Amino acid sequence: MEHIDYSVIIRTTGKAGAKYQALLDSIAGLEPQPKEVIVVLPEGYALPQEQLGWETFYFCPKGMVIQRMTGIAKCKTPYGLICDDDVSFGPDFVQKLYQPIAEGLCGLSAGPLYSFLPEKGGKALIAALCGGGVPTLFHRNRYCSVLNTTGYSYNRHLKPEKKKYYGAQSLAWTCFFADIQALRAIELEDEVWLDAHGYSAYDDQTMFYKAWLRNIKTIVVADATYVHNDAKTSTQNNKPAMLYSLHMNRIIFWHRFLYSTRKNPLAKLWVRLALCYRMCWLKAWNYADLLRHRYSKEDMALIKKAHKDAWSYVKSQAYRNLPPVCKE
Repeated sequence: MEHIDYSVIIRTTGKAGAKYQALLDSIAGLEPQPKEVIVVLPEGYALPQEQLGWETFYFCPKGMVIQRMTGIAKCKTPYGLICDDDVSFGPDFVQKLYQPIAEGLCGLSAGPLYSFLPEKGGKALIAALCGGGVPTLFHRNRYCSVLNTTGYSYNRHLKPEKKKYYGAQSLAWTCFFADIQALRAIELEDEVWLDAHGYSAYDDQTMFYKAWLRNIKTIVVADATYVHNDAKTSTQNNKPAMLYSLHMNRIIFWHRFLYSTRKNPLAKLWVRLALCYRMCWLKAWNYADLLRHRYSKEDMALIKKAHKDAWSYVKSQAYRNLPPVCKE
């Protein structure tokens, strides 16, 4: 077995219970074992009852991104398995994810997570129509590609039997492996807007797409499968913050990573039209949800405020002071 000098870095609120225990059991079975297990909790939260007994615990202000980055900052090994508190995997999981990094093909790697893709049937059709999640017609050597609508195209038909690698511009960051220096070079801590609303929508897409723009490649290993048990600890009783963040951060992501990175006027126009297309469909769908009593008038007002605040933010001095996305 190849030696891998890595740590496991976990972001948690300590409330995932049996699902967190499943993660700990998976870590205990990993071959080879990690040098350290780093657990990051929000300040004021109690340690989880479920423990391995040899973790290192850290606390930081509450926030999905800042918790992630705190763990990465504390990591002393060259590599890290970074995960949420509700995933589980097999003993050879790290070996599979380490391989493309060891071969010099990428700085980040992950397994496919099909449960995060649009459900087959009507929901998948609606997602495609709205420009949110579109089955890929091109780039079949990729797992996910970011679209100008702020949505993504996806490849649900990877070939694990061939142990094939697929590129990715975005994926769910519930669990991934990384060269820690490459991960730090993304400088996700500069994206302070992600954690500003009590929920960090577009955090995963921001990290992986910013990595791609900085030529830090991500590879999905087709046979490195894992399970997301979805404890929903970040979304429970959090609908207003989640709704506001989703609609505000979508526009900020579009402006910072899609619109502002295009230099050609025609390319900028095309990206504008793509966002207009997405927003028109989303507006229609939101009104449909209002009629079906899935959204309230208060929800609709909150969405409207999120859009207004987003456009104000991208015109603000605070936004202009953000470090550039692409390094010179």
